[in-house]
Amino acid sequence: MNEQVFERPGMRDRLQQMVYLLKNTITIIGRDTGILRPLYRVLVYAVIMTTAFFAGIALCVAGSWGSGMLLILIALLLSLYKYFYYTRQRMVQSWLVAQTVRGHETVPGDGRKRVKQMKSQARGLGWASLGFAWVKSQADDSGGGIKGFVIRLVLVGLTEIWDLARHFLAPAVTVDEYSLREGAEQLKTLRNAVPETLVGVFGVDIAGGVVRTILGPISLGLMLLGIVLGFWVGDAVPAFSLGDLRDLLGANTPAFLGDGPIPVSFLPLLIAVWLGCLGSAVLGRLVDCMKNIYFSIFYMRLAHIDEITPDLQAQLDSYLAMTEDAADSDRPDPDTAGEPT
Repeated sequence: MNEQVFERPGMRDRLQQMVYLLKNTITIIGRDTGILRPLYRVLVYAVIMTTAFFAGIALCVAGSWGSGMLLILIALLLSLYKYFYYTRQRMVQSWLVAQTVRGHETVPGDGRKRVKQMKSQARGLGWASLGFAWVKSQADDSGGGIKGFVIRLVLVGLTEIWDLARHFLAPAVTVDEYSLREGAEQLKTLRNAVPETLVGVFGVDIAGGVVRTILGPISLGLMLLGIVLGFWVGDAVPAFSLGDLRDLLGANTPAFLGDGPIPVSFLPLLIAVWLGCLGSAVLGRLVDCMKNIYFSIFYMRLAHIDEITPDLQAQLDSYLAMTEDAADSDRPDPDTAGEPT
């Protein structure tokens, strides 16, 4: 039996996976645009949460401490609750995907009605997501040395395995009403039933780290632009002024800057960081949506292949196997054509 392992794709593979997922996800969504409704909700949530935090900082700097701290508190509460909200929306989307590949039509509210029937599973997945987010934060603070490296390696491995597991558990508990324990046991069973054409995909970190890959250079560029614009804005907005650059640098001020005052504002930098975090939040939700659709289809392919509408069978197999041409799935293999099955 082939061993299925967890793999981390390289940068080029991550970008190729994202483009492939986007292209084929659009095809699936074409069957039922309602699949996008959970995505719209989490995008709005992410924008409000991120903007509230930075607006709170801006208000505090401007002197409105009461309003600023209130917005920061709201943002922090939203950042905790997001694990439960995102989980429910992921489950809603998994149900809509399952109904779509079955050939059923959905109406607004179908997914939410389904998830209301399994509040305990949704809470359990939410708490697990929150717990593994804490584990990931501990990996970032594990320190240096060999001990720190080993701890970080183990913790990062756990969080990445959870990222894969939660995308399989969402459809498992939503479609078949499993408890989390039953869902985990079902995944162990399904692992041994993965078709040969998909065995290399099962356990692969699909589009892993693509947000960091794409937004890393963009965020750096935004920060540099923010610093440059800080000199241009100068002391035009006094509340955000850092003062004179000469006072900040002291004796280390380069001679080529001349003798005049050089006022600096950190308002452009704050806006640049806000835009970078906003882009990260939005792109993160988009990637998570594509992965959720992918793994929901994967689950249906493994657990309910007989329920998938026949006209989607070849297309979905090609999509899951990440092959370029869906039509290839319908063509006989010349090496095996004519052989008894």
